[in-house]
Amino acid sequence: MWERLTEVTANFPGDARVYLAQIGPSAPSLAEASILSIGERTRAEVFELPFLRCRFMWRRILLRTVIATRLGCQPDEVDLQSSSMGRPFVAGAEFDFSMSHSRDVALITVTSGCGRIGVDIEAVVAIPDQEQIAEIAFTTHEQSELRRYDLSSEAFYRIWTCKEACLKAIGTGFHLDPRAVDIGIVDLAAPTVRRAPRSSRLSLMCFEPTNGYTAALALRQ
Repeated sequence: MWERLTEVTANFPGDARVYLAQIGPSAPSLAEASILSIGERTRAEVFELPFLRCRFMWRRILLRTVIATRLGCQPDEVDLQSSSMGRPFVAGAEFDFSMSHSRDVALITVTSGCGRIGVDIEAVVAIPDQEQIAEIAFTTHEQSELRRYDLSSEAFYRIWTCKEACLKAIGTGFHLDPRAVDIGIVDLAAPTVRRAPRSSRLSLMCFEPTNGYTAALALRQ
């Protein structure tokens, strides 16, 4: 499975390691799919479109592959569970991990004992209702900064990926109002966390994992 994974090299916070996963349209073989739990296979069947089903299966297979290496076990032995907020975890593991996907790629990040981690990746494409989305999900300050960049897609996705990575690191995802996190983009290359709930101390980094995509990683300490 590792042939589908490439480690992203960058100076990530803490000891975080990030892997870019290539997820093609072809379905996994029976042997590859056997890695999945019964619950994961059941979830896969919910997707009516075959390519979405295949993407889900590959994401879980590759996530299991990365985690199994950390645990020193086989991928099908990884006991993946989900919190009440839908965040995946492995009970008793001395590390934290996060995964995000966009189209046919995914990011998987793992960190050992230095906090909770969150990652988000998005394909940078024009969104017709971008300004309307920003009015719902962005703080007043974020909307102001977005307009300063003439509502550019780059600025929009920089705020969005940073915000989602932070919410994952906090542990809630979008179960929490996304406006609870306020991202500053005075410098697009170095966004900052202006405000976060629960006294969260967050380290934040943005990067481009592959052409046409932008991503952010947040570490809560």
